[in-house]
Amino acid sequence: MPVMSQPAFGPKLSIGFITGGSLLTVWTLVWRYTKSQGALTDDQQFYFWGVLLSGLTFFVIGAFLGSIGRAARKAELPPDHESLRAEVAAQMNAPMPQNRPVVTDGMPSGAVPSSRPQMANQMPPTATAPPTVRHG
Repeated sequence: MPVMSQPAFGPKLSIGFITGGSLLTVWTLVWRYTKSQGALTDDQQFYFWGVLLSGLTFFVIGAFLGSIGRAARKAELPPDHESLRAEVAAQMNAPMPQNRPVVTDGMPSGAVPSSRPQMANQMPPTATAPPTVRHG
């Protein structure tokens, strides 16, 4: 499966937000300075400032979304060869941890030795039910 099978959503969404915000802002200002010359009522001021600031907010979101989309696109790409070489070199030169697990001969590397020695032919203890006492 290719790494970039789906294009990033950022650029398209950014263009939409910038376009919508710009148009909303422009048409709000056109209405204010052509159709409603003079003083505005309280309701008109409320809608004018609400729509104008909403348009500007969409514009700003779109501007930031473009850079966020580019950063996300870069993060989706596999690392380049120089980064991989630097990481391998850092891993090779890293100090070994001091608390390594103890490995003894004949034990797998993930096994932890027991503090109680067991004999090879000894059977493990089995659980038995306690005797029942009748009072009577």
